[in-house]
Amino acid sequence: MSWYSVSSHFYINGNNHLNGGDDDATYVNFFKQHVDNLRVGQVSQFEELRLRINLQLLSDLVSGYVQFEHIQPLLKRVDASLKSLERVFVIGENPVNKLLTVISLKRSNQEIKKVIPLLLAKYYYGTHKETVINDSPAGKTFHMIIDEAHNVLSMQSNRESESWKDYRLELFEEIIKEGRKFGFYLTLASQRPADISATIMSQIHNFFIHRLVNDRDLLLLENSLSTLDSLSRSMIPNLSKGCAVITGTSFDLPMIVQFNQLPDGHKPDSGDVDLKELWGE
Repeated sequence: MSWYSVSSHFYINGNNHLNGGDDDATYVNFFKQHVDNLRVGQVSQFEELRLRINLQLLSDLVSGYVQFEHIQPLLKRVDASLKSLERVFVIGENPVNKLLTVISLKRSNQEIKKVIPLLLAKYYYGTHKETVINDSPAGKTFHMIIDEAHNVLSMQSNRESESWKDYRLELFEEIIKEGRKFGFYLTLASQRPADISATIMSQIHNFFIHRLVNDRDLLLLENSLSTLDSLSRSMIPNLSKGCAVITGTSFDLPMIVQFNQLPDGHKPDSGDVDLKELWGE
């Protein structure tokens, strides 16, 4: 049975006059009650997407538009991606605008850690840019803060093709080069700044530098920061916990600062494991 939307008519076996009657009557008399009795249980939006994808595939197979052996590998990739997304996303009603939104990728794999920031950055940057262009001058700013940025903006990735990696990095490079004109700012936090795209690092204006000991990271600072003097640079490998060198266009001179720890109820869950307490004294 096929449905032709142009004529709003059912056809059975390509015959418009089955058993002396038209196909619509045949559908009503023989098939409609079975179709109406079909019930799909409560499914999530991801399950619904899987269902729609497979129904579309069945329709295309019946019509001879696709070959299953060509589509099957793609279905496997789609299913794996949806399972990864389900661990991170819950689809609900339109969220209320808030001053601060925190998105945790703690339960996601490396692939999703690159895909989700890309999708979010593309959506919010495009939306904010369009708003500013239509309502110039900008009435508000947007600040995207990426922790563990080397996982998102790394150039050292063997899991993805070169074209996908270029597309991922080009978006963030555009944001950090052009975003300031539209009030869209990017803040990065990373333990391995040398792994981040050189184009992105060259566009950063201000730095809070905590202790770094890796030669590649120290060489990056030496080549990228004209505002960092040799004395401050020599102190970086020996900085204590919570101590940082601040330098950049917003500061006349590099400064050494010590940050106070937050109270226990407000600390992020990112502290080191206390092996002495864990193993017992």
